[in-house]
Amino acid sequence: MKLKAALQYRRLLLRTRPRRYVELFRTIYRRRRRSIVEIGTWNGVHAEQMIRTAAAHTDIAQVRYRGFDLFEHLTDEQLRGESSKRPPPYETVLERLRNTGADVALIRGNTRVTLPQSTDVLSAADLVFIDGGQSIETITADWEAVRAAIQPGTTVIFDDYYPDPEPALAGLGCQSIIDGLERSTYQVEVLPTTDAFPQPWGVLRVRMARVTFRTS
Repeated sequence: MKLKAALQYRRLLLRTRPRRYVELFRTIYRRRRRSIVEIGTWNGVHAEQMIRTAAAHTDIAQVRYRGFDLFEHLTDEQLRGESSKRPPPYETVLERLRNTGADVALIRGNTRVTLPQSTDVLSAADLVFIDGGQSIETITADWEAVRAAIQPGTTVIFDDYYPDPEPALAGLGCQSIIDGLERSTYQVEVLPTTDAFPQPWGVLRVRMARVTFRTS
């Protein structure tokens, strides 16, 4: 079983697109994370991949996943303001993830409301993936709720770190949060894998960042 899980993990890394998600799966695998919170579940594809990666080191029934999203409650205004993608219905995503055999629950609603109400969920996580709304206001609110609840050993991965200035000028991305974190309190890594997407104004480059509390 361990050999099979290792082969499945290697195949996942080879096939993963966009490529920056390799950093997420490597973190889960190498750090043996198995209690995962994802902010921005969307269609559940990356959630399922995270669950199966976590199961490489334990029985899948021992993997715990909690996902936050608006699902069908996402409005057109929110879709535009957050540069988001419209998710499938809640029940569709829930069925997909429950079929993995993991301990799964989805929390539907605006994370500015649901995350502060979910300190028990956040405090039980050993990995939190922040990948919901892309506006700096939403990412900041998500991070503040996460930071207030997580334990010292929890790993936090941020998507939507833009190394170039154009997205920040449009109010998007987590780069001002990551760049502003106190390095004496946090271990901060901007992860090396970069995806590049052509845009009318040039090329959009996207990376992930990894944050943990310093323990000494």
